[in-house]
Parts: sequence; C-alpha cells; structure tokens
Amino acid sequence: MVNIYIITLKKSIFHKMNDGFMSNSYMDIKSFHLSSVKDLISQIDKSKDVDVALISEEILDDLSYNAIDQEIVKRRNIPYLLINTSKKILMDAVHSNAHDIILLDNLDIDRAVWSIMHAFERNKMINKLYEYSIEDDLTGLYNRRGFLNIANDSIKRMEDKNYFVMFIDLDKMKEINDDYGHDIGDVALKETANILKTSFREGDIISRFGGDEFVVFVHDNRLDIVEKIKNRLIESVKLFNSRDINLFKLSLSIGISNSKDINKNQTLSQVINRADKQMYKVKTEKYNQKKDNSV
Repeated sequence: MVNIYIITLKKSIFHKMNDGFMSNSYMDIKSFHLSSVKDLISQIDKSKDVDVALISEEILDDLSYNAIDQEIVKRRNIPYLLINTSKKILMDAVHSNAHDIILLDNLDIDRAVWSIMHAFERNKMINKLYEYSIEDDLTGLYNRRGFLNIANDSIKRMEDKNYFVMFIDLDKMKEINDDYGHDIGDVALKETANILKTSFREGDIISRFGGDEFVVFVHDNRLDIVEKIKNRLIESVKLFNSRDINLFKLSLSIGISNSKDINKNQTLSQVINRADKQMYKVKTEKYNQKKDNSV
C-alpha cells in the first residue's frame, strides 16, 4: 500500500486522479485530498504516513518551488510530483526537485502510476543508502558520521543547548583480540552495544565512535539523571560478567562532560573532547590502581 496525498484546491482534480488510481492494476494505492502544502506538512509531521505527494499547478501561485523543495523534500524526505493542469510548460519544474510532471489534460494513468512507483522506490533506496552511511555494520549503532549529524541536528532544536556527552571505552580490547581472536573481539563489541542500548533512554543518541570507543549524546541537563544512567550501565556490565558464559569479562571506562561546564558557546566536538579526556583520566587511574595492587 502506497499512501498518496494530492494537494489541490480543486476537488475535480483529486477525483480524476483518484478514479485513475482505483482503476490501475500495478500498484495498491490509497489517495487523500489536502488543500495546501501547509496541511501536507502537518500531515507528515503528525501521522508519518505520507509516501508520495502530488502537488497541483495552482498551488504554485502562492508558493515557490524552492519552498516546496526545502520543506517537503529536504526537511521531511518526501518525494513529490507536479500535476500540470494547464497548457503551459512548467520550465521552473525542470530545475526543482519534483520527481516528474503528470499531464492532467492527457492523463496517462499507467505512466503516472509508474512515475509514482519509481519515486517511491527511489526514495526508499536513498533512505536505505543513507542508513548504511550513518550506521555501524557490526553493532547497529550510529557510526561517527551518523552521531555527529543527528546530535548536531538535536542541538539546533534545543533552546538552552544544555546536554551531556558520555565517552565510553571498552577496556582491554586488544587483550581480548590477542587472546581469543578478532571474532570474539567483535562479540565483545556487540555485547557492549547491547548493554548500551538497554541502559540508555530512547531519546539518547548512542554511537560506536570508532574502534572500541562509544559516544552517547544524553538529551538531558540534569546531572543526577546522567549519574543514574551511568550507574545503570555499570550494573548491567556487572550482571553480564556474573553470568560467566563468555570467554571474556567486560570493563568500561566512562567520561562525562556537560555543554555548559566551561562556557555557553562550546561546540559538540569540544564537549566530546572533554568527555574523552575525562574517560582517559578514569582509565589511567584504573591502570595505576591495578599496578599498585600488584606491587
């Protein structure tokens, strides 16, 4: 089922397109009528059920192609086609992000359905490629690129820009690889990722930042909440190790930094670097403590 929203001021245009879709045998289509792009944006944001939009030519009397491209395609990732209701050639459409133009006067419903299907499938493919580009294959977490993109987008939407970053390092990863092989090392990374997924909240952004390092954007400005998350993480690691079903034990070094610790104008990279330094300090203290205990 493909949900198509037809944006037009004229019900006759909607009925002509809808009747054509009802008669096609290529694609299971459900069409809906809206009267403005504003209504379309509201529908996308509210229901998340818009697969393709068809925008009638008269809508462009009060709205530019650029506005549609920005709001519908770039911000909300919805493909759209234009319905040409006049005899004139829509030259500006050639330079827009419209996937295709449907000629209403000489309506070829089979061609229209093919164009809609192509727009829908192409958009799915692009989304899948984008997911691959921002996702770590091994753990299913965001990779560095995905983390930075999504976290920065979250920061832009925050009024006070107050958040925490947690930098987490999987201790003794080299020893696990050397002693048991890289396949077991991969298991250790995946188990760590699973613990992170269950320890943090849905709104937090979890990433494998590189190698044995994980970075989490904590969408909260309360230190007590962050400490609770940290303690939950530590307890989850203890529980994992108590089961004694793996060749290895997990140990994490954790550094925490807040975006308002030093000044109000810190970049995300600066907050991450401070969390990294804090993590390294914790890791060094662990090493020195073990060294002292072995003397």
